[in-house]
Amino acid sequence: MCPPDDGFVSMPDDMPPVHIDRALNVTRTSTTRGRDYWLALRGDKPMPARADISPRNMRDFLPYVGLVEFTPLPGGGEDYAVRLAGGKIEEVFGSLTGQPIRKTLPPEIADRWRLIFDEVRRSKVPLVATSRVAFNNQRHLKQEVFVAPLGEDGAVQMLFGVLDIWPVI
Repeated sequence: MCPPDDGFVSMPDDMPPVHIDRALNVTRTSTTRGRDYWLALRGDKPMPARADISPRNMRDFLPYVGLVEFTPLPGGGEDYAVRLAGGKIEEVFGSLTGQPIRKTLPPEIADRWRLIFDEVRRSKVPLVATSRVAFNNQRHLKQEVFVAPLGEDGAVQMLFGVLDIWPVI
């Protein structure tokens, strides 16, 4: 299932809907900084390369950064593994760094993440997604994530994300 252009994605099992924004409108400081950083690195290329990313240049929002790679599955196919998850991400989702999402997240949450990751990989363009947090039924939290491709020669090799989570009052 592909997310619709600038709309809500209905989720099964009473999961909160996910709003997809391809215009890259963000409201949070960390996701704004991450989006602007990625756009500056991209310049006139389709996407920046993984080698363009520098933790030193992301100091202001590094706790919100996630890097996701593709990993082969035994018997064929691929899944996603979190190469790096900033501290703010792991405060909500637990230890993710170095782990495949299928082993660290419940299946319904991993499916939500795959939906976003697959779309960025397929389209080769970034998007912003917002939703209530469904993990561990933490629906009192809202999340805004900027997810963008990293790669060279038009091939997506990794995903760059900036995720901000805050309580809804």
